[in-house]
Amino acid sequence: MTDQANHRLPFAAQAAEKLGVALYDYMIGNARDNAAGADVNEEAFSSYQLMPRVMRGQKSMDITRSFFGKTLSAPLIAGAFAGDRVFHEDGLLPIARACRALDLPLIISEETVTPLATICAEHEMSWLQLRAAGPLDRIRRLIDLAAGVGAQGIVLTVLAPVHPVAGMQPGGFSIGDELLRRGWPTIGSTSAGVEALAPFPGWDWSDLKSACDHAQSTGLPVLVKGILNADDAEIAISTGCAGIVASNIGARQSSRWVPALDQLTDIRAKTNRPLIHDGGLRYGADVVTALSLGADLAIIVRPLICALVAGGEEAVTDVLRRLSDETLAIANWCGVSSLDELRPSFVSRRYGGLLP
Repeated sequence: MTDQANHRLPFAAQAAEKLGVALYDYMIGNARDNAAGADVNEEAFSSYQLMPRVMRGQKSMDITRSFFGKTLSAPLIAGAFAGDRVFHEDGLLPIARACRALDLPLIISEETVTPLATICAEHEMSWLQLRAAGPLDRIRRLIDLAAGVGAQGIVLTVLAPVHPVAGMQPGGFSIGDELLRRGWPTIGSTSAGVEALAPFPGWDWSDLKSACDHAQSTGLPVLVKGILNADDAEIAISTGCAGIVASNIGARQSSRWVPALDQLTDIRAKTNRPLIHDGGLRYGADVVTALSLGADLAIIVRPLICALVAGGEEAVTDVLRRLSDETLAIANWCGVSSLDELRPSFVSRRYGGLLP
């Protein structure tokens, strides 16, 4: 457990005490090649600084966002994580209730133990995240499940959806083995544990198009997660996906993945579809930075897991409200009345000058 992680994550000390070393290190997610132990996505944010504008005469500040027909109170999405009931006896439900109270969306991993129908009944702005791996019939079945229980959409993870070799899980801890030991099935599995999938999925763009086509037939939009290359973003949009989640999957597989934050401007130039940033979000200034670089929304995960473990729904609500309040304040101090006014010119690369 690194001091840096404890310092940066709200409720981290309490979460570490409750979870123990192995599970906490798994949650932190350091890849085996990350010898320094620092979060590369957090470090990406620290390499940018905001350039505020003053005396702009703004009379109000609007941080709401429109997202597939829903109005969000802030540009935030609660992200997915596996094995929810390992971290809290009520699983994902406290986060679902906090998101419902604050009008924020929730993404649910197929490796979640709490049934999808139960979560969707608690919060209508729920999306199911699936691994782009295995037979297409498996994906179609899970898309049909999501449509049948009222999920709002699908997130397909296309970067590193399956561990190709044993022992590469963050912290050396296998959440799948732990779920199997407890006898708990997950949303995407047909038995206890996590559904075993081929280590090299072999998917290509035609498979993604087939998944998007099927989701579209059920009325569900698809966000493609794990895009880092702008050319891949352009191709993904051509397959019929409704938006892009720029993500290196928490740098959990390798610390050498480029941070999504550094790719936002290039990806934004390729599409006007919703662009969502994922990775390293801790403060309101991070949200404003991501939006200035081209994102429409930002995903938060690890701070919510720590809050869930430490204090349940109340702590989760506290983290989300704090982030919303910080985002409003920082954007206001930058001199804008709406988040739509943010541009790369509000950002300076440390030691590198203003962005165009």
